[in-house]
Formats: sequence, C-alpha cells, structure tokens
Amino acid sequence: MSTTRLGSTSLVPMVGISLRIGWKAILAWVVGIAALMVLTTESVSGLYDTQAKIDSYAEAIGGGDALMLLNGKVHGLDTLGGVIANEFGFVASFAVPLMGISLIARSTRRDEESGRLELLLAGRIGRTAPLAAAALVATAALIVTSLALAAGLISVGVPVAGSLLYAASLGALGLVFAGIAAVAAQVVLHGRGVYAIALGLLVLAYLLRGVGDVLGNGLTWLSPLGWAEQTRAFGDARTWPLLLSLAVGIALVGVAVRLASARDVGSALLRRGASAPAASAFLRSRWGLASTLHRGAVIGWAAGAVVVSGMFGLLAQNVIDAMAGNPALRDALGGAGGADGFLAMSVLLVALVSGGYVVQAVGTLRAEESAGRLEPLLAGTSSRMSWLAVHLVTILAGLVVIVALGALTLGLSVAWSTGHGETGRLVGAISSYLPPVLVLLGVALAVFGAWPRGFVVAWAAFGFTAVVAFLGDALQLPTWLADLAPTSHVGDPPAEAAGGAQLALLTLVAVGLVALAFVGFRRRGVPAR
Repeated sequence: MSTTRLGSTSLVPMVGISLRIGWKAILAWVVGIAALMVLTTESVSGLYDTQAKIDSYAEAIGGGDALMLLNGKVHGLDTLGGVIANEFGFVASFAVPLMGISLIARSTRRDEESGRLELLLAGRIGRTAPLAAAALVATAALIVTSLALAAGLISVGVPVAGSLLYAASLGALGLVFAGIAAVAAQVVLHGRGVYAIALGLLVLAYLLRGVGDVLGNGLTWLSPLGWAEQTRAFGDARTWPLLLSLAVGIALVGVAVRLASARDVGSALLRRGASAPAASAFLRSRWGLASTLHRGAVIGWAAGAVVVSGMFGLLAQNVIDAMAGNPALRDALGGAGGADGFLAMSVLLVALVSGGYVVQAVGTLRAEESAGRLEPLLAGTSSRMSWLAVHLVTILAGLVVIVALGALTLGLSVAWSTGHGETGRLVGAISSYLPPVLVLLGVALAVFGAWPRGFVVAWAAFGFTAVVAFLGDALQLPTWLADLAPTSHVGDPPAEAAGGAQLALLTLVAVGLVALAFVGFRRRGVPAR
C-alpha cells in the first residue's frame, strides 16, 4: 500500500488517538478562554448598561492612541461589542494564539521526542497522519472556542453578525499560529524550540500591530493580530481579512505536512553541527548542567523583556501627548499627568514576563524528570536537595538578568523618548514586583515538589495573575479573589509606591512555598507515578 493511501486511511484513528490523549488540555483551553469571555461580557455589560455610559467610554479610550498599544485599534467603540472587544483585547491577543501553539506542539514534536510517534509509525499509521490529525483536532478546538466566544457576546445583547465575525477572527488567528507551530515542529528538534519560535513570532506580531496602530504607518498589516483587528466586527465589518487569516493558516499547515513527509522521524530540518568531543569541566558540573538547561529560557524571556520594554519606552512621549488632550484617558491610566499611569502599565508587563520565565524554568525540571534524565542523575553523586538547590539558584540568577535588562531598557528608552531620566525610578518600580514573581516561583516549585503531574496548576496561577492584573477592574472580581493574585499587593509603582509590609509578607510566602517544595521533593518518588 502506498504511503499516501496509508496516510489517508490512518487519519481517522489518529484523530481518535489525539483526542484521547489530549482531551484534558483541549477542555482546559476551551473552558478557560470561554470563561474569561463570559466574565468579561457580564462585567462590561453590567458596568456599561446605557448608551451614555458607552459613549463616555468611547470618548475616554478612543480619543487618543494610548491604549491601542495594549489592546489594538478597536472599531465600534461606541457599541457594547466594541467595549467588550477592547477590554478583552490584550488577553485575546495571547490566549487564543497560545492555544493553537500548545495543542500543536504537544501532539507533534513532544510525542516525537518521547518516542511515541516512532511506535505509531511502525504500525499502519502514515507518516503525515499524526500531524494532519493534530491540525484537525486543533482546528476543531478553535472552532468550538469561537462558538463559545460568540455565544458569550450574544448572551448580553451584542448583535449576532458582529459576534460571529469577531469570534471567527480570533479562531482564525489561532489557526495561523497553530500553522506556525506545525512548521516549527518540522524545523527544530525539540518541543521547547517550537515554543520559542512560535512565541517569538507572536511577540513580534504583537509589537508590529501595536506600533502600526499607534503610529498609523501600515505595520499592522504585517501582523496576523492586525488581520484579526481589521475585520472591524463592531464597526464597518469586513470579511476579507478573516479569509486572509484562514488562507495563511491552512497554507502553513499544508507546508508543515509536506515537510513532515520529506524528513526522517526524529530528525529536523535545522540541526546543530558536531559538538566538541568532550565537555569542559564546568559543563560536567552540576552548575554547568543547570546553566545549560536554563540558558535558552533566559535568553528568550530576556529578549522578550527588552523588546516589549523598549517598544513601550520609545512610544512613551506619543502616549503622554495623547493623554494631554484627553483628561478622561489620563484618568483611566492613573492620572498624574498620565505619565506615571503609562509607566506603571509598562512596568507591570516586564514583571509578567519575569513571572512567565520562572514558571517555564521550573517546568523544565519537570520535563527532565518526565524524559527519564533525572532518575539516573540522582542515582549518582547528586542528592535531591543539592540538585534542586542548584537549579533554584540558577533560576534566580536568570530572573535577575531578565529584570535588570527589562528595567534598564525601559528606563533608557523612556529617557530617549521623553528627554527625562527615569531609569533609577523604573528600576525601583520593577524591583517592587520581585516578591510577587518569587511567589509564582514558589508556587511552581511547590507543585513540582509535591504534585509534579499537576504542573498545569503553576501555569494556571500565572494566567490568573495576568488576568487580574489587566482585567481585574473590568471583571469586578470580589476583593478576596483578586487578592489571590500576588501582584495585587504591590500597589501601582511608580504611580503608587509599594508598601514595605506587603512586600515582606509576599517574600515570606515565597520562602515558605520553596521550603514546601524541598520537603515534597525529598519525600516523593522520582519519577513521580
């Protein structure tokens, strides 16, 4: 039987396998994103329940270019749908693409690394069937998510046509990044490389969209986020940008399938050259191994912090000028002439980048255990406590690098844009967020130490923190719930100074969580069953 025919006949069982293995992740993504939309729609519809209130919102937000940097240029701000789209914009820009990336990465390169894919292909499964099945399952999940988003909008009275177009544009955006992840899975050898490429392009797309919207220089059209924005679902609606996203997403999946059919299982199109015949003494040490393991994450997240803080800093004067003629917008971003409110928002973004790094870094430890590389290491001269301590110190060193680079870049770029030196004040403001970031590190380590199979809890904690940071006011969450996010106890530096008592308490919580992690790791089995 030919390879092509075998691949087509094995597609249906591969779809079943993908669903059986990944249904929990799919359900988590669909329910999580849909729940955020429902919470946003209910809160916004309750807060802006008259046209006068909606018009006031449009005057505050639409009168300047400031918040386009975060949420994009939303058309139809004088409608309830436009208000919801603006409030949900930042979360949607990352959550939906991340869903597409994650579902593809876990069903392609990760299965190939673990050896499961080779076992499947040894039977009657065609070479391209696993990738095609992963793409179909991811597409179906994105469709279900889009329908849930549309239902949430329709339930509060947003017109059906605009709701469906807006939800479809987000689903198509997710398909584009699923296609990017599918191609990346053929290009690089490891799953972390797939995430690095796809997330790097997502950040680039976000920056292009933000700069293009603020400066109006056409860069928006170079970004898939810009294509979704240009459907203008709640303004003068257009469907052809939606078709552009769908065409690019389908084309990328097609390219990925073609590449998968041409390469060997376990290989990649890009491979590093031959390594040195012997590792250096440092690389053979525990510290060398730990630094090598976390080096890629530090470089990637540090680059993200530099790019994001640099972009926000360079546009600072544009944003401040926009606020000068719009008192309502200035109040929305924190008053104080608008500058401190904008800087506080920029500082918070750098802090969240740092939080994402520490969670991923601890996740790397779980990946080492799952891959079977930790057990033989601990069977030698390394004790559990010393191994975990070395990695903790290495992760903390990487955190310092990321925070320092982000703070310096933000300070220097703001100074270049505004002509006023802000570096020292911004370094202090970002440093105020170190205790909350350490709490996220403690949560991740505690989960790794006590319940490693449930590491998704650590990512959920990070996601909850980000949602509260950017949507807390719009969602009108109960105080006790919002206080669960560690960033809620810092204030709003530099617009509002952080309290020393709160920072000390957060640090103690982080230390306690790290202690629990060491106790749990010492007592549990390796690998965890």
